Amino acid sequence: MILDKRFICQNTGMIVKIVQSCTSTFDEIGTYDAIIAGRQTNGVGRGDHTFYCPDGGLYIVMRVQGVHIDPHTLTPAVGLAVHDTVQAVLGLNTQIKWVNDIYYKGKKAVGILCKTVRKAEYLIGIGINYCTDPNELIKAGLGDIAISLQAPTARASEFVAGLLRTVKRATIASFDSERYARLCINIGKDVEFVHNGVKVRGFAESIGGDGSLIVRIGNATVAVDAGEVSIIREAPQNTENK
Repeated sequence: MILDKRFICQNTGMIVKIVQSCTSTFDEIGTYDAIIAGRQTNGVGRGDHTFYCPDGGLYIVMRVQGVHIDPHTLTPAVGLAVHDTVQAVLGLNTQIKWVNDIYYKGKKAVGILCKTVRKAEYLIGIGINYCTDPNELIKAGLGDIAISLQAPTARASEFVAGLLRTVKRATIASFDSERYARLCINIGKDVEFVHNGVKVRGFAESIGGDGSLIVRIGNATVAVDAGEVSIIREAPQNTENK
């Protein structure tokens, strides 16, 4: 996949670096405003997780700065920006799994990771299975949980430019928690997460104004603002004749 660097720079006003492959875009961004790679050999996920980054993906890290950026809503705001760009440029409908995954047809297509560099400066990582060969995901044992957008390579430069612009705008706009909740697949589901060192279950009710997941546990509610939240799936009922 070939990206038009000049087009992206002209349409974003950013100084952009494009590489075919690197270890991690977080390590390679240097002083650039953004870096885009087509492959990573050591992709970084949340916590101690890795992120599988084969050919055909778009692996982006962009830098945003400003005291007006709210670090609490940064990741969910970026999630909305990714959803909007996929819909506007590619015409595909996606959903969001709190707090940093974009789902397409029930599987993960995009992962988001935001890091604080220093006060009022952040690096936003976005890994997209843009036109990844589905067989690569299957061979990696990810066929049941990950999916490729199978988007056209001819629109990749337009998509990247649109994404960078939309993310930048989202970082300085008011976070729309209600719209996020409508797109969030956790809402209305039983979920499981670790709270105060203990694994607990509850019912995901809404999204707080600060981007937290509001979970009801009995008569109390908890605002989950970090960590892994799993959706509890009921076992399928046996419908065979007895």
